[in-house]
Amino acid sequence: MKSLAQRSVLLSALLALSGASAAFARAEIFSEYSFTQAKEKADQEHKLLLIDFTASWCPPCKKMESTTWADDAVQSWIKENAIAIQVDVDEDTKTTSKFKVHAMPTIVLFSAETSNSEFGRQVGFMSSGELLRWLKGAKSGKPAEADTEQGDESGGTNNAKGSADDGAIWERISGARQLSMSQKHAEALNDYLWLWTNLENSDSTFGEIRLRMLPVEIKQLCAAYPAAKTKFSELRDAAEKAGNRTDWIILNGILDDNPRTLTWFDGAKSDPKNIETFKKNSSLLESVLFSNCRWADATKYLYPQPLAKIAEYHKTAEQMKKPRPDTEVSKDFDPFPSMVLLVYGAYIGANQEAEAQKIADECLRLDNTPEMHSALDNMAKSMRVARAAQSKGSASPKTGH
Repeated sequence: MKSLAQRSVLLSALLALSGASAAFARAEIFSEYSFTQAKEKADQEHKLLLIDFTASWCPPCKKMESTTWADDAVQSWIKENAIAIQVDVDEDTKTTSKFKVHAMPTIVLFSAETSNSEFGRQVGFMSSGELLRWLKGAKSGKPAEADTEQGDESGGTNNAKGSADDGAIWERISGARQLSMSQKHAEALNDYLWLWTNLENSDSTFGEIRLRMLPVEIKQLCAAYPAAKTKFSELRDAAEKAGNRTDWIILNGILDDNPRTLTWFDGAKSDPKNIETFKKNSSLLESVLFSNCRWADATKYLYPQPLAKIAEYHKTAEQMKKPRPDTEVSKDFDPFPSMVLLVYGAYIGANQEAEAQKIADECLRLDNTPEMHSALDNMAKSMRVARAAQSKGSASPKTGH
């Protein structure tokens, strides 16, 4: 499996050889079914459902048309094992939005056993060898280590255990999800423990997955399998002993123990030494504070300099809109409006309206779009309603024992 850098080099070479502007006909393996029709067909025939999100102006997509999708081995395997459709992101905006696709090419996969939920996805150019390896793993439903003796088409072997190979990690993620959905909880636990232990929060490729996606899936496993909750409770306690506050906060959320995080926060906020800890974990603390209507705490400890925070988010959003060498980004993709809402909402909730107005003005200066206007207006309305409800609840006489 090639690394992202290797993929990018390969893609650049292919583009240079053939020219990025050439148009390619749709490969014959893609049917003309709609998503609904394709899904029904795949279910009936107990096949994989493969959706390729593409665009006419996307060079990596065109290269997959002329190389990967044109490969005889790929075509033969897909014809036998899958129903495949292509979605033009400009023509079918409804399906594109449904699957939250912003970068092309994106390949979304459903397996016969998990037809009602996404099995996995790959973003970016994939060679024929990479694609086949991923598809075969999905069809078998085996975790990544099941193929440790098989070489890919580039001549390498998949050393999944402890491997830095991106493809092996993606396969393990898909394998863990498949095992969990199949109620093979003990095996799923082993894979999720490996992923939790081996992925890093700071990793450019998998950091967000460890911070955002894995906790959701692990939480579901813990709810269904008590042994998983016991194991992740042990990891939570170990993280606290090691001073790893980030993992400790995440694991509290997985274990439905956010009150523990809130208790720590209340004790720590009086010590200025903890400001950096709050800053480092602000995105994790947001949900804890907001769910407890602690908007004033959010303004004071998470966003004490809101305009600087808005500038930071804008810089990040602009970087997110730039394509990688192996992808193109949707023309209307603008993450900035959604990124600023909690900062703005915290100041509305804390009844700091003048400061909130400054935040709104800065957001509109940087991104004066209908989407930003709508996002700010909706957040302001909802937070004022929440603030009024909170104020009314606080003013009500307490009853009971």
